Amino acid sequence: MLVVRIFGERAVHIHSSLGQYTRRIGMLSRNAKLYLIATILQGLGSGIWGVIFYLYLNLGEVGFNLDFIGNMFTASALATGLVALPAGLICERIGPKRALLIGLMASFINPVQILVLHPTTLLAASLVSGLVGTVSWVAMAPFMAENSTPEERTYLFSLDWTLMIIMGVIGSILGGVMPDLFNGFLNLHTGTDGSAIGYRISLTISTALTLLAILPISFMKERQRTQKHRMMDLLSLRNIRSPRTIVKFMVPTAIIGFGAGFIVPLFNVFFKKRFLATPEQIGIMSSLSNVTLGVGILAAPALSRKLSKAKSVALCEYLSMPFIMLTTLSPNLTMATGAYVARNALMNMAGPIGSTLQMELVTETERATTNGLMVMADNIPRAVTASISGVMMTGADFTTPFLFTTVTYFIASSIYYIFFRNAEAKRANANSKKVS
Repeated sequence: MLVVRIFGERAVHIHSSLGQYTRRIGMLSRNAKLYLIATILQGLGSGIWGVIFYLYLNLGEVGFNLDFIGNMFTASALATGLVALPAGLICERIGPKRALLIGLMASFINPVQILVLHPTTLLAASLVSGLVGTVSWVAMAPFMAENSTPEERTYLFSLDWTLMIIMGVIGSILGGVMPDLFNGFLNLHTGTDGSAIGYRISLTISTALTLLAILPISFMKERQRTQKHRMMDLLSLRNIRSPRTIVKFMVPTAIIGFGAGFIVPLFNVFFKKRFLATPEQIGIMSSLSNVTLGVGILAAPALSRKLSKAKSVALCEYLSMPFIMLTTLSPNLTMATGAYVARNALMNMAGPIGSTLQMELVTETERATTNGLMVMADNIPRAVTASISGVMMTGADFTTPFLFTTVTYFIASSIYYIFFRNAEAKRANANSKKVS
């Protein structure tokens, strides 16, 4: 009888939580809903691209090794890091809607990366893609903060990440099977080192899906901006009101980026080289990882209410660390996949919580600039270590990069916890004094 009552109470609690989630989603603004449609299209396109692009470059027919692929990521990440602050300033000046549209134009560079297989051209295309795409990237969090109330904000951030992940799951599965599907239909070679034709068709479909996201963003109605920043004021960073808070966010972000660069950009090729995984297996792994992450992110608002946002971020990051080393030390693909899925879910479910906290602890006039600085702090260190890791993995060293990542994640998570463990309580006290 007691067990029945406990299960009944639990079911009521779950039903109530789902009902609250549904109500919050229904109350979102028209702009927020259009943005979520764009997220669906981008998530599907990027899911396909993310699984197969580096595998495509590593095909025998195409002929690029891991060290060059690491350099390609370095070019893109370095461009992203260097342009992130100017992109944030541009977003403050022109508004997030225009910034989102400009960023999507980066997908027009994709055909160059698919067809012009010359090292210098590929590096240049990757650089330009990073430069343009960053404008959209830094506009996302400020846009969501601007188009949601404080009560809706965590739900919107979590739902956006969840939709990106769900569509990433579908995209990952499609990306894993599409090359062989097209190659088989055209009677071309399939498998781990299949024909490049199937990959090119798949990557073209991915690009078209991403570009479709331009439509819902075009239908958004941008809020009339009460104050249009002068560019000189932005360039001199006069809009910054919370410099100490921003620097505190940048330090652990930079350390995380430094560690992530060793393994994250090369995960798919790592599984191909280390465990001889096929594109279909890698697609399934990515989809499993995203499903688990989606469940975690849906639980993120409840976790942040229980522990506070800062403690939730630190806890998720700490729990992910054992699985980083287990991924490379596993004796077989099955165990490595389990570790990879757990690491990805735990590390990334903290993302929307951390982004929400950032947007809440800075003023509205500095949100885009703050986000630009975070992207810069994350990507410049990531660019450096991706090239180093590419050289290591080309030489079949699959342990050292994962060890470096684990150590840097521990340092970064500890610093983050020390900096922000009491931030929300202090902010609440400050707000209550203002009201009184």
